[in-house]
Amino acid sequence: MNREGAETYLRLLAEAAMRRALAASPEQRLAGSADPGGHRTRLKLVGQALAAVGALDFGTLGDILVDFNLAMAVRAASDPGRDPGQALATSLALHGQPVHQLPVTWGVRLGLGRVEVTGPASPGAGPAGPTGPEREPGPDDADRFVPVGLKVPFRDADVSGELFLMSYTRTRAGARFFAVWNIRAPALRDISLIPFGQITVADDRGARYGLEFAPSGDSGWTSEIVLCPAPPPGARWLDVTAPGSTTVRVGLGAPDGDGTGNALVSKTETSPGEHLLATIGERLLTAVPDQPRNPWRQATAVAPPALRHMAAGLGDIVGALEAADVLSPLSPVPARLATLCASLGIAEHGIMAPPARQLPEPWLSVLSHYQRRKPEPVPLLDGYAAMTAALPELDGIGLTLLGLHHSEGGSSLYALARGPLPEAFLGPFGIDPTFPLSVWLRDSGGRWHAARPAERRRSGSRDAEPTMRLQLVPPLTRATPWAEVLAGGQTAEVRTRLPLRWGYPS
Repeated sequence: MNREGAETYLRLLAEAAMRRALAASPEQRLAGSADPGGHRTRLKLVGQALAAVGALDFGTLGDILVDFNLAMAVRAASDPGRDPGQALATSLALHGQPVHQLPVTWGVRLGLGRVEVTGPASPGAGPAGPTGPEREPGPDDADRFVPVGLKVPFRDADVSGELFLMSYTRTRAGARFFAVWNIRAPALRDISLIPFGQITVADDRGARYGLEFAPSGDSGWTSEIVLCPAPPPGARWLDVTAPGSTTVRVGLGAPDGDGTGNALVSKTETSPGEHLLATIGERLLTAVPDQPRNPWRQATAVAPPALRHMAAGLGDIVGALEAADVLSPLSPVPARLATLCASLGIAEHGIMAPPARQLPEPWLSVLSHYQRRKPEPVPLLDGYAAMTAALPELDGIGLTLLGLHHSEGGSSLYALARGPLPEAFLGPFGIDPTFPLSVWLRDSGGRWHAARPAERRRSGSRDAEPTMRLQLVPPLTRATPWAEVLAGGQTAEVRTRLPLRWGYPS
C-alpha cells in the first residue's frame, strides 16, 4: 500500500479542482455552475474512499479538506471581479459558517466523526414472579440457533393481536427471540398498547424467565425479546404464554435447516480497491429509485440527478486507488462499474476503462428488474419467514441470519453480527467501511436481491453481538419457499440455501 502516493494524489486533485473553479467565468461562479456540488463533494468522496481502504488516515484527510476549503474562501474573497460583500455572501452561502469556523464545521459535515446507531429504550419489562437461577452462559456452552415460525396470540381489554416468533438464538452474550408484533385493529396500531408485562416464558423444568423487549427495526414492530437469565444448554423447550390465549410450546431441539451443512465456501482474490469498487457498484444499484409500476408510463432512460451526482467522482476514485497501490491498472472491476453506469444512464462517471462485456449475475438481475418495471400480478402480502443460518466467518465477521420480514412493500433480512465491528462511520456514497461484507439473496424464482445494511443496533451487555437490518433491493414479490444467500468478503465468499417458513398476520 502506497500511503504517500494516496496523499499526493488527493492534494493534486485539490489543486486541480481549485484551478478549474478559478478559471470559471464570473457568470458561471454567480450561477454556481463553477462548483456544482462538484469540486468539494468529489474531493470528499475520493478522500473517504482512500480512508476506507486504509490508505489515508482521517487526520490527514481532514487537514487536506480544511486547507482546500480555506484556500477557496480566500481566493473568492480576493477575486477582483467581485466586491468584498458579494464574496463574503458567496462564501457564507457555500459553507454556512464564517471563515474562522470552517475547520471545525467542515470535519463534522463530512461525516468524519464516527456515529453509533442505537435504538430507543425498551418499551416494557418482563413478568414479575419467580425466575430461573441467575446463570451466565459458560465458555463451553454451544451456540444454538433455532428457526421457530410460531404465532403467540394475545388479547386483553384494550388490544388483540399476535406475536410471531421467527427465531431463537443462544450465545455467550445471552438468549433471545427475534420476533414481529401485529395488532389486528389498524386504527389502534400503537405498540404501547401491547401487554408486554403479561407475557411469560418457562422452560421444561418449570423455571421462569424475565423478559426484556427492545425494538429492532425502524418501524418498531420487529423486536428482540431477551430472556433473563439465559436458559441452560439442556433446555428442551420453552412455553410462551400471553394474556387471553393458550400456551405455545417452542421446541429447542436440533436446528432445522440452519444452513451450515450445505454452506459452500470459496476463496476470492480481490484487492482492497476492487472490493470497495464492487461495494460502490452495489450501492449505486440499491440507490436506483423504484418508480411506480404504471403500465401506461414508460421508464425514463436518464438516471435521476441524485444518482448522476453520486457517480460523478468514480473516475477520480479509481485513479486514487491505483495511486495507493490497492487497485491494479489491469483490474476488470472499473470496467464493470463503467458498464453499470452506462446501463443506468449515467454518463458523468469519468471512468477511463472501456466498458466490460459482462456483469456479475446479481447485478444483471437487479438491472433487469428496474429496466422491466412491469407490475406484479399479485403483490406479496405482509408476512414473516422463519429461518436461521450461522454463516462461516468472512474477514473475521460471523453473520447469523435470523429471519425475513415483508411489510408495506419493503423486505428486510435480519442478522446477528459477531466479530471485530467498530462503531459505524460514513464512507463514500454512505457506505459503512466497518462492515466489509456484501450480502445477496436469490429467491426461488431466480431473482437476486441486494441486502443493503440499513440499521445496526447494539444493546447493553450484547454490544459484542449487534443485530442488523439488511434492506432487500428490490423487495420480494412472492413468498419464496426457499432462498439462497450469498455473502462475500475480500478473501472469501459463502453460499447457502435455506428453507423459509412463512407466516402472515391474522
